[in-house]
Amino acid sequence: MWNKINIVLMASMLIFVGGFGYYAFTSHQQINLMRAELSAFQNEQAVRADAIQGEIMSLRSELWSALENLGDEVDENIAHTVEIEEKLEDNLALSEALGKRVSNSFDRIDTLEQELAEATAFTESGMNAPELYRKVSQTVVRISNGQRTVGSGFFYNSEGNVLTAHHVIEGLEEIYVISSEGKIFPASLVGSCVFSDVAVLKLDGVPDVAPPVIADSSNIKIGDPVAAIGSPFDLADSLNTGIVSQVNRFAEIEYNGQVRWVANLIQFDAAVNYGNSGGPLFNADESVIGLVIARVGPGEGEGIYYAVSANKMKRVAESIIAQGHFDYPWLGVHISDLKPQQVQDTGLESINGVLVNQTVPGGPASLAGVQVDDIIIAIDDAEVRDVAMLTSYLGEATSPGQAATLTVIRKATTMDIPLEIGLRESKVTDEFYDEDSLTITSSGPSEVSSTSRVTFSSLSANVSSTARILASSCSTILSPAISTSRISPRPLSL
Repeated sequence: MWNKINIVLMASMLIFVGGFGYYAFTSHQQINLMRAELSAFQNEQAVRADAIQGEIMSLRSELWSALENLGDEVDENIAHTVEIEEKLEDNLALSEALGKRVSNSFDRIDTLEQELAEATAFTESGMNAPELYRKVSQTVVRISNGQRTVGSGFFYNSEGNVLTAHHVIEGLEEIYVISSEGKIFPASLVGSCVFSDVAVLKLDGVPDVAPPVIADSSNIKIGDPVAAIGSPFDLADSLNTGIVSQVNRFAEIEYNGQVRWVANLIQFDAAVNYGNSGGPLFNADESVIGLVIARVGPGEGEGIYYAVSANKMKRVAESIIAQGHFDYPWLGVHISDLKPQQVQDTGLESINGVLVNQTVPGGPASLAGVQVDDIIIAIDDAEVRDVAMLTSYLGEATSPGQAATLTVIRKATTMDIPLEIGLRESKVTDEFYDEDSLTITSSGPSEVSSTSRVTFSSLSANVSSTARILASSCSTILSPAISTSRISPRPLSL
């Protein structure tokens, strides 16, 4: 029994050993095969790695070469950029220079255009005297006392009103208006203003004549052409032309011993004579810019003539038509232009302004606190350079009862003084015109007499009258080279 078991065990062991041997042999063969395959794979991978490394080295070489080339290109581009920037800066500098030249050229073009416009305007503003006379001469009339022509005038509106100068009709018992066609119209006096030398008449009948346009005289320029139409020495419908010499003049006028101050005057050089008073002064647009009233005395000189400005004339005329009179504004001060020595003594910066010599007790200025030796430099923020400017502003821009503000310098201190404009009395004489106590000596050459005045004559054949101009208004009229006399300026009462 045990033998059989042993035999079986031994047989099993032989089978096991044989199987294990076979397995070991086949495993060894498989391992060798796998080792051969692994070696072949390693060799293949080594070859591939060498190839990849070669490719990497080649790529690295190409990359470095490309980078070097790129660096060179970048350097070239940087150098080119610097060159472009330099050229750009040069171009910008050139552009700025060209811009300045272009700007200068445009400025020059603007200047040339302005000069051309001014030249064109001057050419266009040149007066066509024949055409003007043809269009407006029928609006001009003669004023007669029934026996002879005493002055001129013009149709003011379509209601039958005629304007002329106050001194033309002053004292007339009968007034006749004669048109350019020879028609005679009896007329009555609506009213007049002594201080403005403006009178308004009412015709007995309405003429079939369109009145002339009344211009805004504030637009007048020095050198503008003008034409005066009137009846000097009874020479009806006479035309004379000239230019505007200055504006805002004022004159002291004597009529039969009575003294009148007339402001808002236009100075012109179109020759006018006795009989032209009350006639219109036309501009190149055929509009009335003034009412002719006076000229320098024939024995004193030539070329200086006066007309009341259209704005003042119209303001007075409209007031007279509406209420029969004109309320003339009044400050109640006695003033004069500053003298160079006064400017130096007071330390003023300029000669602009007017000196208060006296105030009227109870007058607007006195009540407001204006004092003697105050220097008025403005009214309602409008500059006052001299007496003429102040009188012109009062005449054209203020009315009695109106609030106003004077700007004055008092002992080096500038202050504003509010006041109410007063009403000037209608009397002609003025108690403040005292030759002995209030005359201010002119500051001209000592060898020239300081007691004479330039004489102006009214242009009416109605009364014997003369006008004397204040020194500040006639500084260009007389000089030692022309005359041995000089104006003694007198203070003006407003």
